Amino acid sequence: MQILLIKIAVIVVFWSGGMFALNKIFGMILKRKEQIHIKFLRSMSKVVLTIIAFICISGLFNTTKALSATLLTSSSLLVAIVGFAAQQVLADVISGVMLSWSRPFNLGEKVNISSLGISGIVEDMTVRHTVIRTYHNSRMIIPNSGINKAIVENSNYNNDYIGNYMEVSVSYESNLEQAIEVMRETIASYPLVVDIRPDPSEGNKVNVAVKELGDDGIILKSTVWTKNIDDNFTACSDIRRLIKKNFDAVGISIPYRHVHVVTGSSEKELEQNGITEKQ
Repeated sequence: MQILLIKIAVIVVFWSGGMFALNKIFGMILKRKEQIHIKFLRSMSKVVLTIIAFICISGLFNTTKALSATLLTSSSLLVAIVGFAAQQVLADVISGVMLSWSRPFNLGEKVNISSLGISGIVEDMTVRHTVIRTYHNSRMIIPNSGINKAIVENSNYNNDYIGNYMEVSVSYESNLEQAIEVMRETIASYPLVVDIRPDPSEGNKVNVAVKELGDDGIILKSTVWTKNIDDNFTACSDIRRLIKKNFDAVGISIPYRHVHVVTGSSEKELEQNGITEKQ
């Protein structure tokens, strides 16, 4: 029993050392250049190392050996069961290998998978899944097989910035031109907002358009561009607050629905408004 425990301890030590070495080696590589196939290879290496350690430990027990011999005698049934259970897993792993080899996208790149309704930044890739961080700061964990079958739009080749739409409604009584100028200046002057114009001397750093003449007010629309998604989340939050503050300072009102509650109405007033009371 003591020898068995020593063997298990040795295997665990080698497994832990292997995991540590993999993290160090791949960590050094990823520091120099983040490549999606490096992430996948690191994940795959960890899985293979864990499987080898599990097989080695299982081989130390007589009961496990007997069970393995029994299963091997009914190999056709075993293959059928394992094949059915692992069908989706194998599809994800194989798709991961194909994505890692073809590299339709890389870490940090902006992608749009229209068939899945997902847009965002590629954050990680494991043996089975690809992780995409959306522009709403949610992490979508997508099976590799789903991405491999989908049309992936990669918009990162010539643009390293993140853009997010911003809409603000102003009342019909407000000065529209003044509201557009205040919104434009508020966005343009925010320190995290970047200028994406090819020639900064042409046009405005930020454009504001009239999107719609709505039932409750005039909807203005612009785009907030930043260097990364974290900056964009912060910028959009602060800019909304600053727009409200700057609108208040110049008397521009943001419309909202009002609810009037009438109490103590007489029977005659109710009848004039078409309301009848039933006993």
